[in-house]
Amino acid sequence: MELSKISVKILRALLEAPLHDFKEIELINKAKVGKGSASDSINRLVESNVLKEKRIGKAKIISLNLKSQSLFLLKGLFDAERLSHLEKNKLTSIILFKRLIKRYTEFLLVFGSTVAGTYSKESDIDLLVVTKDLNKVKAERKNVEELFGERFNLHVYTEEEIRKNLKAEGFLRNSLLNGILIYGEDLGMELLSSMGIEENIDIQRLIFLNERVSSARKNYLNQDSKAASEILEKTLEQIIFYLLSRKGISYTTKKDAKKLVKKTAEGRLIERIENASLKDKIHLGSELILNILKEEILKDEGYERKD
Repeated sequence: MELSKISVKILRALLEAPLHDFKEIELINKAKVGKGSASDSINRLVESNVLKEKRIGKAKIISLNLKSQSLFLLKGLFDAERLSHLEKNKLTSIILFKRLIKRYTEFLLVFGSTVAGTYSKESDIDLLVVTKDLNKVKAERKNVEELFGERFNLHVYTEEEIRKNLKAEGFLRNSLLNGILIYGEDLGMELLSSMGIEENIDIQRLIFLNERVSSARKNYLNQDSKAASEILEKTLEQIIFYLLSRKGISYTTKKDAKKLVKKTAEGRLIERIENASLKDKIHLGSELILNILKEEILKDEGYERKD
């Protein structure tokens, strides 16, 4: 597929927020391209199955087609360019680590501050690894760290675990979408495809999160405050990841996500939840989810509300 400079700018803008649905004019403004030529490029990308298009009222809504093999290949090209810009010592460490563990692993991806360009000398290199032999991976990690002085922060899964946890863990989804694939194209394509947002999946997810708050409430009423608090903390974390994904806001760490969500419309309520008593956290958490759920239902039908 031959891409024009305008198509490249449009794809770069979309890949900065892979799960976000853009109004066409919003996307054009983000990509900083002319309206007429941009519309032509968007149409060609839709025809090539790289992008998806739908209409809500009079608005044309554009998003990435995460099930498209063409998109996966294009993302690989953009990622290779990003990888080439990494600091030499970090890049060398990652490449050597890949060579040493390739026999024991199905998948290797770098994410976080290293690829976002926000790292410092003290920053770890965040790596997502899919393997059946954790001990051998850890041994090679130690060898590379001692050789180059870099530190790896490993997030390790088996194939079964990563498939099972992908749709439930917002942090994992964000890492896969915004990270750079080093090795494991077949599994990478499968995982990316499985993240294609299907009809009503967001509403189902919100209903599930509300059920988790209800579970926390039951534990609280049964005087199991520890269980209630743990459930609520994990649920609030997932709400934050959900909000940032839907708003097209990228983040590199959980700490970064919690900071960024404070700048959203829901940020004030989230701050109230964090500072409230356990009883009030449960009440406010349910209120937050129901507010988001109402907005999503209305938005899906083209009734966007400001109140």
